Amino acid sequence: MASVAWLNGSPADTALAFSRGLHYGDGVFRTLLKYDRQIIDIDGQLEKLAADSAVLDLRFDGLSPLRQEIFDASTNLDTGVIKVLLLRAGAGRGYRPPAESSADRLVLCYPLPAFEARCWRTGITATKSDFTLAAQPQLAGIKHLNRLEQVLASRSWPASSDEVILRDDGGRPICGSRSNLFWLQQGVLCTPLLNRCGVAGRMRARILTLAQQLGIETRIEAFEWHALMAADEAFVSNSLIGIWPLRQLDGQVWSAPGPMTADLMRGLAHPTLSFL
Repeated sequence: MASVAWLNGSPADTALAFSRGLHYGDGVFRTLLKYDRQIIDIDGQLEKLAADSAVLDLRFDGLSPLRQEIFDASTNLDTGVIKVLLLRAGAGRGYRPPAESSADRLVLCYPLPAFEARCWRTGITATKSDFTLAAQPQLAGIKHLNRLEQVLASRSWPASSDEVILRDDGGRPICGSRSNLFWLQQGVLCTPLLNRCGVAGRMRARILTLAQQLGIETRIEAFEWHALMAADEAFVSNSLIGIWPLRQLDGQVWSAPGPMTADLMRGLAHPTLSFL
């Protein structure tokens, strides 16, 4: 018999019902910011998407057609969020993917979240999460569709916090639930090594490149938690927010934004700079 799909009590007339992305999280994605009709860092985002897809051996028609699809899908979007997903093509039954499988492309457009200006101006409050990230070196760094760890971490998010900071199974700081993590100690920019877990965001790469251009020394290591708590200043980042200074993490309080964080915010020239 033919495969049948029902959704909420009615037949589901869509190929997405059988997508391996839905069934197994077999795919990768990126989140892009469109601001004042400009898609920020689209070339870098697509290059990272292609690199992540190669880890899963997801093949697609190339970056140029996908780039055009993104522009076409977001024609009526002035400012907002664009989510680009590559889903392994084929039915979702069975873990083993088809040989020589290609990727389906899905582009979604959303309104921009209503973040408060204080997040940039005076910094955010974060909490150390009780949830720890599992180690999987083969998937570390890529933005695959299996985001259940972030879902679980966000479920117990304190109402007083703007972000939660996640650790690995050794108690080392890794990232925020939706952001990468940085701090400055004696003029050195530090960020966790993401070779066992965590997502290496495109904004993270941009900040590391900017730091090099500004002559700021960087360290990417498996830091212990006390290294973060001994920082002179700290911040989190992603492609939508740019940089949010950390004002408080549990009992630790920082000046926000700190002087070097403010320099990086200005040098990044992200559209959110208007909130400073």
